[in-house]
Amino acid sequence: MQNWKFFLFALVVFLLSACTNLHQDRSAEPLTILTIGTADSGGTMYPVGSAIADTITEQHGSIKVNISASTGSTMNVEALSSGEIDLGLVSGDVAYAALHGTDEFTKPVETLRAIAAVYPSVSNWMAPKSLNITFVHQLTNATVGVGPQESTTELSARVALDTLHLEQQGVIPVNCSLGLGAENVKNGSLAAVHGFSGVPIQSLNSLSEQLPCQLLTYTQQELDQILRENPFYYATTIPSNTYTGQTATVSTFGVKCLLCVDASMPDELAYQIAKTLWESRDELATLHPALDSMQELDFVCNQLPIPLHPGAKAYFGEITDQLD
Repeated sequence: MQNWKFFLFALVVFLLSACTNLHQDRSAEPLTILTIGTADSGGTMYPVGSAIADTITEQHGSIKVNISASTGSTMNVEALSSGEIDLGLVSGDVAYAALHGTDEFTKPVETLRAIAAVYPSVSNWMAPKSLNITFVHQLTNATVGVGPQESTTELSARVALDTLHLEQQGVIPVNCSLGLGAENVKNGSLAAVHGFSGVPIQSLNSLSEQLPCQLLTYTQQELDQILRENPFYYATTIPSNTYTGQTATVSTFGVKCLLCVDASMPDELAYQIAKTLWESRDELATLHPALDSMQELDFVCNQLPIPLHPGAKAYFGEITDQLD
């Protein structure tokens, strides 16, 4: 009888000890809550940011990522610098300007760093087929939607308008969200809408399903001039059938969109985020087609317009010899 009591006592002590150790193990790795800045819901940044947030949260048990909508890249850079967000999606041209204190940035944001390139942003101009035009330069004497003020969509639209001298030919650019721009093309108050994001752009895809539309293109000479004057852009195409009714491949330009952080982020945290993104690249590609570019390591971590965070660079350095 005494042996039975001793065994029961020992079992209780063991269970209490196990529970205590389990509690200590869980508390040893506290939950890190991060916020990612995206853009308005009509473009690609928001669903891509949501996919990244969900994937990191699901794949890394000690990190939870919340979503923060914004006007886009410029606002995300400012929010990273002020500490309002921890992660931000930033177009490569805006990241370059921020780091060097050019264009809309009056002073350099010297602490801006990249975790990885996650998708390409591509110039998309969409107009109703009823206008019977093919090229962007045919948008003369037209009112066009160019995206939210100071967004990368507006900045890239103005690059195109300036290169083609369209404002001197009566084009009136109007700031609006991608969703509102698409709606205004549908109701006839805008002749065209511009998006600079991963394809397909949600609001433009919806527009093409509701109204016969034409995806406008650039001539080779126009593209050469855009790339010559803006070295962070590169020539690319929008594959046929990306949008409803689009039967031809469209020549255009693009830039890498980066997942950015502040240099003050701990190296180990940046390392873990980079690791989770790369190891989850197949899943990410199924969540949004724009993220398919993450299948290529060279796209993800090489030839970026700003430096990698040391933690991310350490991770990519372990899996490739492509980094300098």
